[in-house]
Amino acid sequence: MKSKTIYKADSLEVDNGRPFKEISLLIESAKKLLVVSHINPDGDALGTQLAFAAYLKSLGKEVTLVREEAIPERYQFLPGIELIRHIDNIKNSLDIDTVIALECPKLSRAGDIINSLSDDIKIINIDHHQDNANYGQVKWIDKDASSVGEMVYELFESFRYQIDVETAVLLFTAILTDTGRFRYESTSGRTMEIAGRLIEAGANPRHICDKVFYDLQPATIKLIGNVLTNAEFIDNDRTCLLSLTNEILELAEHENAETEGIAEYSLYGKGVTLGVTFKERSRGTTRISLRSRGNPNVAELAAEFGGGGHICAAGCSIDKPISAAKKEFLNKLKEFQVER
Repeated sequence: MKSKTIYKADSLEVDNGRPFKEISLLIESAKKLLVVSHINPDGDALGTQLAFAAYLKSLGKEVTLVREEAIPERYQFLPGIELIRHIDNIKNSLDIDTVIALECPKLSRAGDIINSLSDDIKIINIDHHQDNANYGQVKWIDKDASSVGEMVYELFESFRYQIDVETAVLLFTAILTDTGRFRYESTSGRTMEIAGRLIEAGANPRHICDKVFYDLQPATIKLIGNVLTNAEFIDNDRTCLLSLTNEILELAEHENAETEGIAEYSLYGKGVTLGVTFKERSRGTTRISLRSRGNPNVAELAAEFGGGGHICAAGCSIDKPISAAKKEFLNKLKEFQVER
């Protein structure tokens, strides 16, 4: 089934205050577009980036997709994944007039590519983070949406864009991953309805779920085992701490191991309401991934360190080695719990 679009911007009606007409008008006037999502891409970032690019190409637009890091192996099955080019291959020759920023609460979250943009570029900001900075000429922020994948489906539906099998796979992957396999509280009846429609359009839920969550390299399984062996429980076992030190990464043959998704294991324990995963990075920086069952609001906790995210999933960084970062974070956690 071939994708096609049969709408005109001047025929669109305002839909519950959602700026579909404004988005369509800006897209119609654009010639060369850059589609970006956040650094450290996940399924929602990659799935919506590729789906939106396919839509724009159906309109005859010139589209550039960019990334800074390697794409996790679990997402290599996504249709068109090879079209997302590394920043080093494009930033010196970038010629665009419009940016579509997907799931970037701050434009800086798109990475260094932002420094290559001229001041007169038009920006469309589509996001579901509660801490979005409201940048761009056109912005659509839906804090109640389960994912940007869900939002892009709604946009395509409004545009009467017929979704083909490949786009269905991309959007189903986006929704599946950003809802924690339909576990997070942001998952609504509408979310499930959209997922059902994507299955009808050709997305195979078992195949996608297997590729994303179960088709792991032996090195990744060893890494998960080493991390879980050293799990710590505090606050009467209600908080689980996981640590990915350089030593653990080396033991697991890190070049072949994936770390994405390990943070989810921090909530697997019975009675655990807060999961914290510390990952040691280069240059003495520690990345912290936070998970909760809705209370506490980990987006608020992450904001204490300049990060952000959602109520149940958020992240931040501390510019210190993992041992010092863990100490600083746990001290702040005590203050945060007292204040609440």
